[in-house]
Amino acid sequence: MGSTITRETKFFLIKLSLTAVLLSIYIVKFYSFSPDLDFLIFVTLTIIAESLVIFTPRKGGVTLGFGVILPVSVIYGPYGAIISAALGTMLAVYKMDNKYKHILNIELYKTVGNTANYVISAGLSSIVYFTLNSGTGISAILNSILIMLITSVVFIASNMTITGMFIIKLTDFEPREVWKENFSGLVPNVLGVSAISIIITMAYLNFGIESIIILFFPYLLIRYSFQLVFDMRQSYLNTIKALSSALEEKDPYTKGHSERVEKYSAMLAKESGAKIDLQQLQYAAIFHDIGKIGILDTILNKPGKLTVEEFEFIKEHPSKGVHILENVTFLKKATEIIGAHHEYLDGTGYPRGLVGEEIPYESKIITVVDIFDAVTTDRPYRPAMSHEEAIEILKNESGKKLDPYLVEKFIKLHDEGRLIQ
Repeated sequence: MGSTITRETKFFLIKLSLTAVLLSIYIVKFYSFSPDLDFLIFVTLTIIAESLVIFTPRKGGVTLGFGVILPVSVIYGPYGAIISAALGTMLAVYKMDNKYKHILNIELYKTVGNTANYVISAGLSSIVYFTLNSGTGISAILNSILIMLITSVVFIASNMTITGMFIIKLTDFEPREVWKENFSGLVPNVLGVSAISIIITMAYLNFGIESIIILFFPYLLIRYSFQLVFDMRQSYLNTIKALSSALEEKDPYTKGHSERVEKYSAMLAKESGAKIDLQQLQYAAIFHDIGKIGILDTILNKPGKLTVEEFEFIKEHPSKGVHILENVTFLKKATEIIGAHHEYLDGTGYPRGLVGEEIPYESKIITVVDIFDAVTTDRPYRPAMSHEEAIEILKNESGKKLDPYLVEKFIKLHDEGRLIQ
């Protein structure tokens, strides 16, 4: 399955694939299937829907194939559902990084994982539908619609759970972070897909395949709304990252500093066992010095010691950073962290002189990392210190300015050689 994934991820994929195979064997044994021309049209629409991938921030992807698979599940049963799901996943062609991806050039583990995911989700949801559905007449139709809603929930829950687990295995992020970053904003859109998929099913049962082809176009509009959710967030990030790049041009000595602070902060958060929003911590780490964009170049790049007045200007950068980011809704927590990343336990920090528990835990993490990376980097007024000298500074400030537990864990990361500059 390739060398790019861990043994744990391979084991997860093996279990997932085995589950898909066993479920398929069960379905083939206990459910019948009679394909026709309409089924081929449904499969074609599934492939098209699966090809319109919307990539999520955490290496995942969202498609609208379910909206076609639900009608297949109802009309052709679990047998037809798993075939449509498998073919739709394996034969999809999508664009990523300006290259077209298909089964011949996609990593095998991704094809295996995605196919198994869809087979399990489609198979389980279809079995649920046929287990619950029975009867005829108007009441039966209403009952069938309710059962289709339940079927939708089963498919979505199964698909998102497996996708989330896959992302967690690939990225080592916490489930809460994966949910918040990849799925939470899609709930209204997913509900819309479920509603239209039920309409598609009822339309086919009453008017035939022509109605499906007509309804498929407004269905694609929902895909567009999915894309807007991620594009809007990405445009915000790109704008802010452009400001960060401008800061690096303005203060070349900080080049690479934010990336290292982001990396080390994430490592320290995991090492400390902190139950925090790691994504917001990383955003804060990337943009923690964004406020320096408002500081004069002559002060930022002064080769000698700053005057008291000049240092007062420097001390404004956390507040300036808050001002820059405060209207970006999804960075609300990160903005709070940035505003306190120069606060110290003993109250001698800035800009507000917060003490102890008044300081966000995430800010305490960034403070430890920021000090280490700053002193081990060349500055206009001094050469870089050695790692050993930087560690001594952290030890001396432990329990005074810096959280002693975080200092201990950071030194552990350093001594184990897990910090690479």
